[in-house]
Amino acid sequence: MRVYVESYGCSQNQGEGAAIARALAEEGHEIVPEPRDAEAGILVSCGVIASTEARMVRRWQALAERLPRVLVTGCLVPLRTDLLDGPGRDRTLFVPIREQARIPALLLPPPGEVPAPSGRSPGGLAMVPLAAHPPVTEEVVIAQGCTSGCSYCYSRLARGPLESVPIPEVVRRVRSAVARGVHEVRLTSLDTAAWGLDRTDGARLPDLLRAVAQVPGEFRIRVGMMSPQTLRSILDDHLEVLASDRCYHFLHLPAQSGSDRVLHSMRRGYTAAEFERQVAEARGRIPDLALSTDVIVGFPGETDDDHRATEALLESVAPEMVNVTRFSARPGTPAARLPRLPPSVAKGRSRALTTLRQRLARARFERWIGRELPARVLEHGAGSSSVARFPNYLPVVLGERQALGRTLTVRVDGARATYLLGRPA
Repeated sequence: MRVYVESYGCSQNQGEGAAIARALAEEGHEIVPEPRDAEAGILVSCGVIASTEARMVRRWQALAERLPRVLVTGCLVPLRTDLLDGPGRDRTLFVPIREQARIPALLLPPPGEVPAPSGRSPGGLAMVPLAAHPPVTEEVVIAQGCTSGCSYCYSRLARGPLESVPIPEVVRRVRSAVARGVHEVRLTSLDTAAWGLDRTDGARLPDLLRAVAQVPGEFRIRVGMMSPQTLRSILDDHLEVLASDRCYHFLHLPAQSGSDRVLHSMRRGYTAAEFERQVAEARGRIPDLALSTDVIVGFPGETDDDHRATEALLESVAPEMVNVTRFSARPGTPAARLPRLPPSVAKGRSRALTTLRQRLARARFERWIGRELPARVLEHGAGSSSVARFPNYLPVVLGERQALGRTLTVRVDGARATYLLGRPA
């Protein structure tokens, strides 16, 4: 069967979508690049904010209008499937996140139906096999769910309690990725530092990273987002592993707010001072560390003083990357019951933080101008450009096309707010 797979949202969703596509290909299905070429479509949905949820509804409608069969999985299932109503609902199957392994079997043709031949569509369009352009980066999911109880989080409701993937299975997934030519393995979950908290053998994330680091091959590990409250108990051990040559010297640690009062209302489980201490320790141990953080602006009850505290925290830690998100009330979460700020207030604060993050990032990036560092080419950019990553995961745009996976020494010539500019040294 010819199948089109589309994923939205976080790196975990992206990883699950890619894993679904690989599993389908292994079962003899053909993964096609466009919905118009498919007999079935799979939508890996995201519902992190209301605007994303609305986009998911529109994408489902578009797929259901065109395709005879549609499977929807991801965070809209099972919490918000009521939104997917109308023509095509009777041809749509909803698959819970933890049952995605069943998808290849669910797409088997009915008894007596002969599968369409692979390789060409009825219109004569040659299909690109899944392995024709193998990716050099891949998300490897290490857990479902989490242990936190953030008052605003929709993903926690969708994915449930923590269930860590055992070390041998993660190692198997990484080994398989590297054998397919992957040079960047992105370990991902809702909270990577929570990995192992549900286990009885005492293993935690640093143990998992050490096991993955033993996989032979030329690749680096990018450790995904983690929360300060779960990093707390493994900080020293984690930084020891993170400082190795096998890992990117990169830390994705959400602050969410610089106000302890707001953090308490969010039920984050740490203070702004603890977040700041963790960043300081990480940079003290790994001087070239790149920091990515997240901030929610306009949370219910946020005052001007709370907003200024967030600005002060960002000024203090000066992250290389900041994701600013306006609060969006998600059904079923405790924060959805709180009185909301006027949209104009949230929008104004969002603009202010965006301007601040651009200034801070530009200053951090400019420190690298004139330096020469090894970088690995991981994607092709606009025109003839390529994008490579330094050992701390900072992106550098090269003006000429380079082979994917190639490692070369790059001289940094310029900086923008989100990337560096460079050339082969």
